[in-house]
Amino acid sequence: MNERMKHPMAVQTESHIIDSLFDQIGNYGDTRIEILKLSAVDKASELISLASVSAAVYLMVSGTILFAGIAIALLLGEWLGRYSYGFFIVSIAFVLAGILVYVWRDKWIRDPVARLVITKALG
Repeated sequence: MNERMKHPMAVQTESHIIDSLFDQIGNYGDTRIEILKLSAVDKASELISLASVSAAVYLMVSGTILFAGIAIALLLGEWLGRYSYGFFIVSIAFVLAGILVYVWRDKWIRDPVARLVITKALG
């Protein structure tokens, strides 16, 4: 028998092995895509929850600052004899604080938020 001729069972077995290998490669690709989808969903949900918590904290801090500002304005107004003076002084303090935050916005807001988002997205 010629060496080049293979036994029909050997050809069938090789064909079966190759088909099985391609099936496994396809399954691996599908599984890898599924893992990437789940990872993306996990990161997105983590970022959304971070944004939700940040928004809630922002609202609480804003409300506290608002009511504290009103209380301080009323107190100063009582001490100065006119409530409008107290509100004027507090509004000047808020404007100065706003200017300070605007000047330092990169260092105080943008950089820390960017670092946090990148850490959460890649971590």
